Amino acid sequence: MSYIESTRVVQGWRSSRTLILGTACLALFTETLLYGFVVPILPYMLEVRLNQDSSQTQRTTSGLLSVHGFATLILTPLIAAAADKTPNRKVPLTIALVVTLIGTILVALTPTLWAIYLGRILQGISGSAAWIICLAMLTDNAGEGRVGRVMGLSMSIVLSGTVGGPSLAGVLLQWAGYWPAWAVPIAIILINILFRLITDEPPKASTSQQPPSRESLSPDEQGSSVRDVENSEETPLLPDSAITRETACQDEHTTTDAPVSFYYEMLSDCRVLASISSTTIYSIIIAGFNTTLPVHLREIFNWGSFTVGMMFLILRIPAIILGPLMGWVRDHIGLRYPTTLGWALLSPLMLCLGLPSGPEHHGKALFITCLACIGIASTLVQGAGVLHTITILKDVENRRPKIFGPQGGLSRVFAINEVSFNAGLMLGPLLSGILSEEIGYYNMSVTLSKSLNLARWNSSNSCIAGLICLANAIFVWNFFERGLAHSEK
Repeated sequence: MSYIESTRVVQGWRSSRTLILGTACLALFTETLLYGFVVPILPYMLEVRLNQDSSQTQRTTSGLLSVHGFATLILTPLIAAAADKTPNRKVPLTIALVVTLIGTILVALTPTLWAIYLGRILQGISGSAAWIICLAMLTDNAGEGRVGRVMGLSMSIVLSGTVGGPSLAGVLLQWAGYWPAWAVPIAIILINILFRLITDEPPKASTSQQPPSRESLSPDEQGSSVRDVENSEETPLLPDSAITRETACQDEHTTTDAPVSFYYEMLSDCRVLASISSTTIYSIIIAGFNTTLPVHLREIFNWGSFTVGMMFLILRIPAIILGPLMGWVRDHIGLRYPTTLGWALLSPLMLCLGLPSGPEHHGKALFITCLACIGIASTLVQGAGVLHTITILKDVENRRPKIFGPQGGLSRVFAINEVSFNAGLMLGPLLSGILSEEIGYYNMSVTLSKSLNLARWNSSNSCIAGLICLANAIFVWNFFERGLAHSEK
């Protein structure tokens, strides 16, 4: 094989769809692993390395997990607007991964509590940028009619990071020690940066490609074009250059107004609000688990970091296995039915999860069973919000082309989802941490299943537990589209 042929083969591999999708999934895996990786290690970091009183562990843990979501709420729309104007995503994603590496090293060093907060903020901002860019890469390279399947497969990989974070951290901390535990995520980030540098993603195509103007043609081509115009009875009266200038002015006006028109157009649609509701409530519940499970299980069952890590594995393993299947289901029957069913099932399961108060009366078995069932039911709702918002974006852009600028509004769709999810990540730890301290885990579970801060909720009112989950199921049923396939057709 000659040098030119070898170069062509290597270049084809670097720009292949498989490598691009794999790189995006690896970046998403890394970000989700880092978010939960610190959870089982935080008590050790706070109580041993910083000598903090154990009574403050729950509150500090809630704050450290909340700041991860709070840091991204303001910056995410700005990141998305810049991403929609950037045809090449290689440099932004590389920068995001480098910032993630810096934040992770800062958290691992644990010099002071404020340094941990700063590291979590850097992880939150860079993670938000990576999510927006990688989800756009997945959507652009999925292929027609395969968005649901690609997203389902990618979410399985991503959820393996969510599982691997707490589980891996708990096992490594107990069996290998503090620094060997942190060496694993740092090595994964470095591998991720290497893959990002190798990948050569083609620039994304503009949604407003225009025919070339006469000024861009050679003299012979210009003469031929003029003769064709003069000899055709069907050509427009205005010359091509005038049409091109007029179209360019229209495109410039559309691009300038895109940030305002995008959010007004999308957020005034009840279908988008249903997507936001689904994403936010789901992230509140997941963040609540990350905040309260380690401390709660240590108090009622006297479980250590290894067992707590296994509980996170039980919670997430169903989604890893069923993710691709759920993507196929969504591509064929739509989003409305499975998402509605998922929210309807989560309500009673969240209520039952708070019932065990100790190891007696089969409390451990009941807790583990409920946790596994929640993991299965969550596969029906996870990712539904962002997929539904993509469907709405395609519908709007089909009806009003170029309304969101020449590059479209895909990154800003993911910004809406990212802000919604991070709002849940911010509210979940605060809500669950406060409720767990003030009213106990059972009442907190009841409240989380309703996603409201009803601090004086008592067990006598448990018949209406899960009210908000059920209300969200009704909201989804009324406003979710039937599916991706219908929109793409």
